[in-house]
Amino acid sequence: MQITVRVSDVNGTPLPDARIQLVFTAPGPLPTSLNLRPGEVRDVTLDKDELEFHVSRDGFTEDRFTFAATGSAWLSSNPAGQAFQLGTLLDVSTTIGTVRLAPTIGVPPGSPLVNNPQAALVDDVGEPDWIYRDARHNPETMQRLDDPVFGNLTAPPQEPEWNRFKHSSIAVDLASRGRFVLLEYGPQPTAGSRRPRFLIGTWVPYKPLPASPEVVVFFSPPTFPERGFPVDSYPFLGNYPYALDKPANQAKDAHQPYVGHLVNYLITGYKIVYQLLAANRNPIVIMPTPPSANWGPFDTQPGLARLIKEVVRFLYATQLASSRTAPLVKLRLLGGRTQLFPWNGRRTNEPLPRAFAASVSGFSAGINPVVKLCTTDRLDDKLYPADLYQSPPAELLNNWREIWDMDGVDVQGWNHMTSAFNGWLAGTNASRRALRSYHSQDTYSAAQNGLVPASRVTRLPPVPVRGIYVEEGNSEDGRVTWVHFSNPSLVGDKSAPGHVKTIPEFGSFDAHHMVPAIAFGHAAQFPLR
Repeated sequence: MQITVRVSDVNGTPLPDARIQLVFTAPGPLPTSLNLRPGEVRDVTLDKDELEFHVSRDGFTEDRFTFAATGSAWLSSNPAGQAFQLGTLLDVSTTIGTVRLAPTIGVPPGSPLVNNPQAALVDDVGEPDWIYRDARHNPETMQRLDDPVFGNLTAPPQEPEWNRFKHSSIAVDLASRGRFVLLEYGPQPTAGSRRPRFLIGTWVPYKPLPASPEVVVFFSPPTFPERGFPVDSYPFLGNYPYALDKPANQAKDAHQPYVGHLVNYLITGYKIVYQLLAANRNPIVIMPTPPSANWGPFDTQPGLARLIKEVVRFLYATQLASSRTAPLVKLRLLGGRTQLFPWNGRRTNEPLPRAFAASVSGFSAGINPVVKLCTTDRLDDKLYPADLYQSPPAELLNNWREIWDMDGVDVQGWNHMTSAFNGWLAGTNASRRALRSYHSQDTYSAAQNGLVPASRVTRLPPVPVRGIYVEEGNSEDGRVTWVHFSNPSLVGDKSAPGHVKTIPEFGSFDAHHMVPAIAFGHAAQFPLR
């Protein structure tokens, strides 16, 4: 038999300098290994129709592919590799990437922890698996904001605050629906590599995904040092992302701000993932965390396109996600270390997805990277080389379906933000693009919002009661939704006679921060166009 192996990145660009090791069983007692060059044709004699390849390249994460013949077809344990036999030639194609599981470490709770552990802390909480610190996947009953949003906005103060809005109580068993996973993106730090790598919070669904998987990207407010995030500078290989905010006499008290930021928004605080599941969405969620308020490549079209493609490739390649079946492979955190189990997934001919459907969201100042993404199609090649950090802008623009504006604050002003949004709405595949915008009085107080005509906006009650009012409107074609909350409509008093403890709970957030706690579940109920 003759064998040739092609290696490419997620953009389909050939990587002629990749390294390939072929391991196979030849007649005789021992496996045989060969080193191949991409595109080289080699003769091999197999004792059985099984092959194993190890593929690597500088800057990329080494990947492993095993193939076995089943009838006339060759199946792979790694969907990023496909093999086709043409006569006596086995033609193998592989796609390698720059994403991997983030390193983890378990430290005895009573031990001091004063230095940067260079890994995310995980804890034994008495469950079958350890967990990332504080990232419990508890079952919760969510209060979901429904459409239209109006409830009894003139209700007396002794009634529960949620009565102001149309809403549903939805049980979400998070642990049965998927797994929060920390990933690293970019070259793995080595003595010879000083390129940035970034910490990414990811939600990985267990339910099979569409052929073009839904992806929700979330940009949080920036990680300013004055908010407790350890300072770092390019290439962000020091304090970012695993340094503690302060030394801990006992490891159980240690806090990693960058890791905790991801857990807080996605799982425990704002419960973004819970909201999406309560709305019957089943997306991959990607949340980059910026080092010292620097978004790196992610606020440009080439940079975000590459991040999404790399994360999707990794999840499918490891069989943590699938469009055909519930994934066999699961993340395990045992003894403080991260691993995949089983380490070798089922053999399949499932390919990597060729497209995705992206919803890009931002809260507060996190809307600035979203606004920038609407127009910025270039990235600094010196800081972020194209072979490691970039995809063609069209890879994002052709797959970008929604913007979710969560009380966004554009540093260049309201008109700049709405102009960018309207330009994006009129862009590529315009009929399939949608904008859902939610604002409190902290971020909006004008008469015209610039997104939905005033004639299509309803305010209830027409005259505010105790300062409470809400307005909602939709564009004629339904592609734009506008919701504006008065601040009193979003706040509550936990000591009030009618207060009910709920998730989310009125009185737990101020008006500005209550918006993302309730609006993701509303935005996600609109079907993708």
